[in-house]
Amino acid sequence: MKGFILMLTFMTRFPVNYYFEFNRSDFIKGIKYMPIIGLIVGACLYPITFINGKVDPSVFAILVLMVYLMITGGLHLDGLADVSDGLLSCRDKERMFEIMKDSRIGAFGVIALIFYFISMTVLLGLSEATTILLFPLVGRSIAMMVCSVSKYARLAGLGKDVVDETTYRHGIGAALFVILMIIGLKQYILLGGFVITSIIVGCLVRSIHKKLDGITGDVVGMTIESSQVIFLLSTYLLNQLMMVQ
Repeated sequence: MKGFILMLTFMTRFPVNYYFEFNRSDFIKGIKYMPIIGLIVGACLYPITFINGKVDPSVFAILVLMVYLMITGGLHLDGLADVSDGLLSCRDKERMFEIMKDSRIGAFGVIALIFYFISMTVLLGLSEATTILLFPLVGRSIAMMVCSVSKYARLAGLGKDVVDETTYRHGIGAALFVILMIIGLKQYILLGGFVITSIIVGCLVRSIHKKLDGITGDVVGMTIESSQVIFLLSTYLLNQLMMVQ
């Protein structure tokens, strides 16, 4: 339970008070709860879907995105911006690390965030209730899958414990949890979205891994947010294709 509470307070802004000392061992034990925390975030967003169709889709999307950012504190968006600045600079590895560590945001980071918010606003407005319930779960589960097959690129960092201690068992468990949730909800088209997202993000992270000789905490954050966008987009496109047929 300590591990769950520590991971919950790390990945969300829920006002959870705990009266025990932070312990690295307990924090590491909380890694396995990342998908559960994603599902909790989705469950908090789900009630907003009751007004879907009663307000303009853009207003609905803004409400969902606003609540999502309030819950997560925009924690992973910093990683998205930093990785975009570093990798798109096309410098050598050490210079990329320096750029990613810089607290200032660059042009590529701004472009990535603008594209992120436009994409999320459009796609959330087009998404069904179960998709909104599951997209935070998918993002965090794919991030765990990525961590389970990656190594940390630096000697130290905020995400080192998470990456180093995430095993194949964690990654497989996260994937199975998503699959079972989709089957339980009988929304099988979401399974296609999950598979497509896993493949695309896997290829993206593999490219990053080659450039940085591993991943960082920023890459994990970027993986969460990019997975969510790709999942929303792929699910929408699959739905459209099914309607055409």
